[in-house]
Amino acid sequence: MIAFFIYMLKSSFCLALLYGFYKLFFASTTRFSLNRWILTGGMLTCLLLPFISLELEHESLVQSPFMLMEEWQEEWEQPVGGISAAGTTEVSQEETGHCGWPVFLVVAYLSGCAFVLLQWIAGYIRLFRWINRHEYKVWNGLRWVLYDIPVRSFSWGRYIVINRREYEEHSPVCLHEEMHCRYGHCYDNLLIQFVLIFHWWNPLVWKLKHELNGVHEYQADEGVLNQGIDAKTYQLLLVRKAVGSRLYSMACGFTHSSLKKRISMMSKKRNSKWVRLRVLLAVPLAAGVVYTFARPEMKKTVADYSAVLEMKNQGKEIPGLMTQDAEQRRDTDNLMLDYTSSEKAYVLELYCNQRNQFLFGPKNPVAKKEPVDWETMTDKARKQLTDAFVELYSKKKEKMLPIVVRIVADRNAKMEAITDAKQKLIKAYEVVRRELSETYPQELVDECLIPRFYYASPKAYADVPAGVSDKSIPLPGYEIRFFVDNAEVGELKDFSLDELSSKIKQLCEENQSENFSVSLKIPSDASEGVVYDIKQILRKGYMLRLNLVQGLQN
Repeated sequence: MIAFFIYMLKSSFCLALLYGFYKLFFASTTRFSLNRWILTGGMLTCLLLPFISLELEHESLVQSPFMLMEEWQEEWEQPVGGISAAGTTEVSQEETGHCGWPVFLVVAYLSGCAFVLLQWIAGYIRLFRWINRHEYKVWNGLRWVLYDIPVRSFSWGRYIVINRREYEEHSPVCLHEEMHCRYGHCYDNLLIQFVLIFHWWNPLVWKLKHELNGVHEYQADEGVLNQGIDAKTYQLLLVRKAVGSRLYSMACGFTHSSLKKRISMMSKKRNSKWVRLRVLLAVPLAAGVVYTFARPEMKKTVADYSAVLEMKNQGKEIPGLMTQDAEQRRDTDNLMLDYTSSEKAYVLELYCNQRNQFLFGPKNPVAKKEPVDWETMTDKARKQLTDAFVELYSKKKEKMLPIVVRIVADRNAKMEAITDAKQKLIKAYEVVRRELSETYPQELVDECLIPRFYYASPKAYADVPAGVSDKSIPLPGYEIRFFVDNAEVGELKDFSLDELSSKIKQLCEENQSENFSVSLKIPSDASEGVVYDIKQILRKGYMLRLNLVQGLQN
């Protein structure tokens, strides 16, 4: 449901831009057919634009609000309870209360949707009762439902409801309603009504409906005048018919739009055909929207892999790789290098077994610990972090050590489980910082409890490791792209490790630039073992490239 709400916000953003674009460049023009297609085509485009997926190298400022919404989605959709032995989900009372406001918003939103939908259905029932109450006459390919009583004329589809006297006198009202049918305005009404069912809360969408109804009337009036009807006579008829209210908002009627505006549009000089070129302004606008919705692509250079390995061998501290900011918790975090940190730290070890269960404890063999379920993981981590800080403070005082988490995973463990675990850990870090800052010095708390993780190589505890036993077998769902100087030079999908090795060797021989990087996409059920084997190929590829570059320099 959160994903749907994010889609609604994105589509509403697009519809707001459409309204502003139309009012600025086309609302005052007399190319009514063009205006109509801008509104209807623009609405369809606004509904589809949020589905376009684009990845960029860097995140920009305009993308931040939508990235925050997607992070909010991930936070709400992550598992909130444990799994019982019977396979059912157990949700704690704390987590259930946490969802109170979203449930209220969902109920309020769906109630509004239901109200608007029922309103339209009731209107259509009344409309079709008027259509089916009398027999119709067929003339000019249309079905004319004639009433002897005074009735406001309106049309729907191929049906026109009108007073019999006006029909027999061939009043311009007949031509007006006929134009609505010929142009198919009722289908535009269906589109905007469908949009309003879901966007009932957005005043700009109601404004778009008003603009579209106006364009329908201007276009029908133009069609009447093109049939040779005198403009003054027709305008006087409009004035006489302007008394009263509209019959049905879903139908096309003779007096559905502002009388003053309609007369003004009829008297206005027709715009040049060159006004159509303004449509081209929508191209950069649409491109900007797609850019705004784009997600930054996390890339890791092969050069970075080698640099880390060299720093590890030299016993140097590796800056940045142990710090995990809350804004960086992406699946790509799991592609970080495995290394042993030389930084002095208090280590909490987290092990993920092949069943995606977690064993958690400080500086102790994790195999002796009981598995931690999802429901208690945050509380367990909070207790471990609190105990570690209190112990350190009692011994070190001002010389506090950072508390880090060392993650060890079975090769069969899913990377998705590791990512979810990190989100729980980050939440635990935040809670502990807030609680301890009330008792201990703020600077020490902040320095000691920055969320930090580092990785060890995945272990093969299972009888059949989840690595790649046959390097010639394709890996479905995996995709890798290669970049040289930020320009894409190659791509592999569903590749085998042999294909990856050959491709890296080929690219290293063809491109001698030092700025060589890769972008790796993995399926949600990827195992740590498979990804680790892919990383090993990338490291070997870097060493090959380094040897080739050094050979050319010598």
